[in-house]
Amino acid sequence: MNELKKELISSFVPEVVLLPITKEAKVSLMDKKMIVINSFPYKIGRESRISESDRGVFVKLRIFSSSINPNNDIYLVNSTQSLEISKEHFQIEKKDNKYYIKDRNSTLGTKLNDKEIGKQKINENFLLNDGDIIKIGSNNSEFQFQFLILKD
Repeated sequence: MNELKKELISSFVPEVVLLPITKEAKVSLMDKKMIVINSFPYKIGRESRISESDRGVFVKLRIFSSSINPNNDIYLVNSTQSLEISKEHFQIEKKDNKYYIKDRNSTLGTKLNDKEIGKQKINENFLLNDGDIIKIGSNNSEFQFQFLILKD
């Protein structure tokens, strides 16, 4: 019985997660606590823009016009004045039981532990280790997530 319970519990645990570590990263997830990743490649990009009008601030959400697969597995909301997150920003891949991150031609790039992995390094894979910090956007961006491996 205990083995069955352990197996059932492990089926609920995601393979890896991206945990928001800044206020902006938390806000970008709307009502989610973290990004749960169980399938690969996992593509991350921006929800449409936040705008202001005389009525206040609002989010321009993407509208699905067909059943075609979306460009991203998760859409983050860019809640800051500067646009840091690209529509198709980066993806996480798994090969030979190792995890990799790749920039998807984002405008302001992606940083892995403060090292630039975007811009001129498009389509290049970089090894992800447990605890690595991913920064989305410019050097001043506050969109930061921690990569955590939950399963061996």
